[in-house]
Amino acid sequence: MSAVLQDSTELFREPGQTWLSPAKFASLLDLDLATMATALGVHRNTMRLHPDSPRTQERMRDYNRVFMALVAIKPDAGDAAFHMKNTPIRVLGQRTLFEAVQDGDTGKALRYLQSISGGQNG
Repeated sequence: MSAVLQDSTELFREPGQTWLSPAKFASLLDLDLATMATALGVHRNTMRLHPDSPRTQERMRDYNRVFMALVAIKPDAGDAAFHMKNTPIRVLGQRTLFEAVQDGDTGKALRYLQSISGGQNG
């Protein structure tokens, strides 16, 4: 995917739905559903059958916030997805942005992205 995004929330919504889709997010990052369920801290069946559950949506909002901040720096969705999943970041303990959010460090990930958007090195 090489579209330049203005708003990733539409990218992660199923047509006609208001909730963020873990399956669409997993697809963009080229993750299997079991990996995405683990990252969200829910059972795979919960993610699949009840993607609108409060726990799933809370965690999806964390991933969406980090992805939106990354897209502000790297507007190509495919490029942003690749870096979110694959680039280890020194100030995050050599974790990727995806791993930092999975570990509950959404705030640290957002601060890192804010710092590099201002020209600092990470």
